[in-house]
Amino acid sequence: MFFVISGIILSCKSNPSEQVLLEGLQESVEIVRDQWGINHIYAANEHDLFFAQGYAAAKDRLFQFEIWRRQATGTVAEIQGERELKRDIGTRLFKYRGDLTREFNHYHDRGQEIITAYTDGVNAYIEEALENPDSLPIEFKMLNILPQKWTPEVVISRHQGLLGNIGAELEVGMAVDKIGVDAVKDLYWFHPKDPILEMDPAINTSLLSEEILELYFAYRRPVRFLPEDINSTYRRAGTTAFFEEEQVDVYDSLSIGSNNWVLSESMTADGQTLMANDPHRTIAVPSLRYMTHLVAPGWNVIGGGEPEIPGISIGHNEHGAWGLTVFRT
Repeated sequence: MFFVISGIILSCKSNPSEQVLLEGLQESVEIVRDQWGINHIYAANEHDLFFAQGYAAAKDRLFQFEIWRRQATGTVAEIQGERELKRDIGTRLFKYRGDLTREFNHYHDRGQEIITAYTDGVNAYIEEALENPDSLPIEFKMLNILPQKWTPEVVISRHQGLLGNIGAELEVGMAVDKIGVDAVKDLYWFHPKDPILEMDPAINTSLLSEEILELYFAYRRPVRFLPEDINSTYRRAGTTAFFEEEQVDVYDSLSIGSNNWVLSESMTADGQTLMANDPHRTIAVPSLRYMTHLVAPGWNVIGGGEPEIPGISIGHNEHGAWGLTVFRT
């Protein structure tokens, strides 16, 4: 495909118009940042829409993108040393190795094209930032690192996946091995049905231990920074920890969960149907959500999603709204 040099026009209240020339766009794109900091992206075609989404998201969240890339590629130990070696081994162990085209197109009929355009946009901003390293977010200077390029497979990394109850499965299996099925059913609350807990004869129960999931949990845990990771120029004297581990009481995991609420037009003041979506994602800084508005032929959608993933996972268009919830059984 032949790409022409075209421009992204960025505008907001404080900066009415700024034009950026980028190689990779097919036509001009306009990005309007509103008073809440949400980007409204107007493109003439689908490729440019997602290229611009990647560019804008990377511009807003570059350090978050870099940490995601390192978690996805198993390269956290490059900046944190041997203590993160098991994380990187786990990441590479669980890396998707199937047909990438088929995997990309599982998410959308044109998934490969959309994800590729998105990562091209991310890389366009990374190239721009590397031309002026002084403009990089302070976190890069604190860690003495530079952002690196993305590939499309980084987008589909499972390290941030909303996954299932593999830890509970192992725990139940070990309990069945020690005290038997009936005793486990007396001690555990299984819902909504009575599960079959008899172990498959092919499983050597003597091998069941928490160590089985060591690499899995290592690659799934959040990245934490310690004082020794930080450039001494930015390190406060006497600092003993860069974060505090919060001590929490043991809680019933079944007492919390995502939820959706829908009100029909007969229940609302303006006669319109309303939907509220509460997915119970972790509250973090920077946020795990990134709000944006995407407009192009065939697209007019606004809402939130993971900043490192193209599209909108929770939002609405002119036809309806959607959300997501996660629950466990």
